[in-house]
Amino acid sequence: MAKTKKYNKMGSLQPNIDDILDWNKLPENAFEPATATEKESFIQERESVSYWKDAWRRLRKNTVAMVALVIIILLTIFAFVGPQIVPYTYKEQIRGSEALDPWHYTLEDQQRINDYIEEHSGNKVLSAEEAIEQARAEAEARGETLSRVEEAKIRASANVKQESAEDTEITAKQAAKKLKIKSKAFGYSNRELQRMAEGEDVFPHVFGTDDQGRDIMVRVMVGTRVSIIVGVCAAILVLLIGALYGSVSGYCGGVVDNVMQRIVEVIYSIPEMLIILLLSATLKPALEQFQNSGDGVMQNLVTLLGPNLISMFIAFGLLYWVTMSRIIRGQILQLKQQEYVTAARALGAKGGRIISRHLLPNCVGQIVTTTFLQIPSAIFLESFLSFLGVGVSAPLTSLGSMCSEALSGLTSYPYRLFIPAAILSLMILTLNLFGDGLRDALDPKLKK
Repeated sequence: MAKTKKYNKMGSLQPNIDDILDWNKLPENAFEPATATEKESFIQERESVSYWKDAWRRLRKNTVAMVALVIIILLTIFAFVGPQIVPYTYKEQIRGSEALDPWHYTLEDQQRINDYIEEHSGNKVLSAEEAIEQARAEAEARGETLSRVEEAKIRASANVKQESAEDTEITAKQAAKKLKIKSKAFGYSNRELQRMAEGEDVFPHVFGTDDQGRDIMVRVMVGTRVSIIVGVCAAILVLLIGALYGSVSGYCGGVVDNVMQRIVEVIYSIPEMLIILLLSATLKPALEQFQNSGDGVMQNLVTLLGPNLISMFIAFGLLYWVTMSRIIRGQILQLKQQEYVTAARALGAKGGRIISRHLLPNCVGQIVTTTFLQIPSAIFLESFLSFLGVGVSAPLTSLGSMCSEALSGLTSYPYRLFIPAAILSLMILTLNLFGDGLRDALDPKLKK
C-alpha cells in the first residue's frame, strides 16, 4: 500500500517520521534511563532564589551603593549611640568652656603665650574716657580745672593711640607661631586642664564649644538624630497616604480615577513652603495653649517638637504624598489586567483584598525605592526650615539651625558651620546614592 503524503498548513510537504528514523536500526539500549553521571552533566541544577535574595545579590555588586550603605550605618550609630557615650548633653552649658576651639594649648604653653603678648604689646592704652578721667584727677590734685578744649585734645590723642594699638595687637595664634608652639588635638578649657593635671578624667570637646559653652559634637549628634527621625517619619507618612490613595485610584479607574487625579493636580499647584509657614503661624497659639493645659505625655511631645515641626508633618500629610500616589497608580493600572487579578475576581475576592494581597505586594520594588528616596527630601526640607528659623524649637537643635547660628561667627569660628554642613551634605548624598542602587536592585527589568 502506498504511503499517503501529508502537507502542513503552509502547503509544504511534511516529511514522514518513518523516512527519517529507521526503527529497526536503533540499538537495544536506546531508551534506557540515564545514569546519575549523565544527569549531572546534562542538567545543571540551580538553587531557587527569592525576590529579596536576588535583589540583595544584585545590590552587593553595586560598589557605590554599598559604600553609601556603610556610611549611612556609621551616621546612624553616630547619631543614636554617640550621645549615650559623651557625658555632655546637647543643652548643657559648661562654665569656663565658652567658645573653645577643637584644639588647645597646654597650661605651660598658654603661660608662655600670655607672657609673650604682654611683653610685646607694651603698656596698656587707655580709652578716651579713661584718659580724660585721669587728666581730671591730676588737674584737681594741682587745684586746677580741665577745660573743654583740653578734654577734646586728650580725647583725640587717646583715639589715635587706641587705633595704632589695635593695628599692632598680637594675637594668641601669632604669639604661638613666633614661639613655635603647636596646638594639641581636641579642645579643653583651662579649668578642665587643671582638673586633668589633678588626675581627673575629662572628656574632650572634639568639635569645640559654642559661645554658651555647649559641646558642638553632642549637638551635631542630636541634630543628625533629629534629621534622620524626621526623614523616616515623613517617608512613612507619605507611604501610607500615597499608597492607599494611588491604589484606590488605579484599581477603580473610570470616573473615580478622573476625580481623584484632578484633586492630585490641584494639590500639585499649592506651594508647600507657604502652607508650612501658614500652618506654623496658625497652630502656634493653639499648641501653646495645649502645652499649658497639663503635663501629660502629649503635652511634653508637643513641647519637644514645637509648632514648626508639627506643621511640617501636617504639610507632609497634606501635600507630599502626591508623587507616591501617582507612581503606585501607574503600577496598579498595569497589574490589574493580569490573569491572577481576573482569577481573584472570578473567585469572589473583594477590591480591598485584591489590592492588599495581589496588587500592592507586586509593587513593592517601586514602593520601597520611592519611600527611601523621600527620606533625603524630608531631611533637606527640615534643615532648610531650621536654617530659616522656622524648624525645630530651642533648646532642641538641628543641623540647619546650627548652620544658621554659625553664620554670625563665620570668620572667627568657620568650623561651626563647616562641620554640620558637611555631615548634612554627606547624609543627603549617601541616601540618594543608596536609593539609586536600591532602585536598580529591586527593578526586575534591570536584572543582569
